[in-house]
Amino acid sequence: AEARHESKKPNFIVLFVDDLGYGDLGFTGHPTTKTPNLDKLAWNGKILTTWYSGCNVCSGSRTALMTGRQFPRTGVPGVFGPTGKGGLNLNETTIAEHLKMAGYATGICGKWHLGQRQVYLPGNRGFDYYLGIPYSDDMGNGITSSCEADRDEVDSSFFSAVAIQGDIDTSTGWQKDLYENVGLLRGQCQNVDTCEYLYEDDPAGKILPLVYQEFNKTKVLEQPLDFTTLAQKYNSFILNFLDNQKDDPFFLYVPFSHVHTTSGTQ
Repeated sequence: AEARHESKKPNFIVLFVDDLGYGDLGFTGHPTTKTPNLDKLAWNGKILTTWYSGCNVCSGSRTALMTGRQFPRTGVPGVFGPTGKGGLNLNETTIAEHLKMAGYATGICGKWHLGQRQVYLPGNRGFDYYLGIPYSDDMGNGITSSCEADRDEVDSSFFSAVAIQGDIDTSTGWQKDLYENVGLLRGQCQNVDTCEYLYEDDPAGKILPLVYQEFNKTKVLEQPLDFTTLAQKYNSFILNFLDNQKDDPFFLYVPFSHVHTTSGTQ
């Protein structure tokens, strides 16, 4: 394809990764990890060797990236749980909203984690297209694989009222206690109307969804999602977005779902 004219607006692709250490990639010197595609990007661009994330965990770091603000000033806790009612405050303006006003097409693929209720999802925060898990992949389970590890089970009657297809893992679900004990959920229960624990029976805390949005029209494609085909779905979504927007300025945000503490069924 012909290169876009220099006078046209630049495109932006932002890759955002949880739990990836500086030395975990090939171009930073890891002795065994092979990352040839990322290495190629690095060697053909600029490598910045000093970086401080806005927060050391999920929602806080994404808030800082999306808004350019210190996350405590927005009222966002370190981590939004999968059954919470809240999200990034609607009076905050995201980078996607700024770029849309400048004529950009906007897309996101991966882990959003700034509120999973529809009003807080990417489609209402400046993104034209979204495919992904709205929170961490360790906050629920997908379709059970044949190599499932042994774990404690809960009463499967919990799922009797949930309309799903395929076999699921009926283990405990997301490890709320781990987040709670280190204070990452603090602040979510100050208002009884938004209290995390009022929604403990919400299936979102047990069964991971795969959500698709197009111009703020929302569809749950899978619940439970299938981890074995998630990477292929993400790849197809991204390539389709890039192909459709190749003649226009675009912003693509890819907060990976995979590089993180994993679900037992991943």
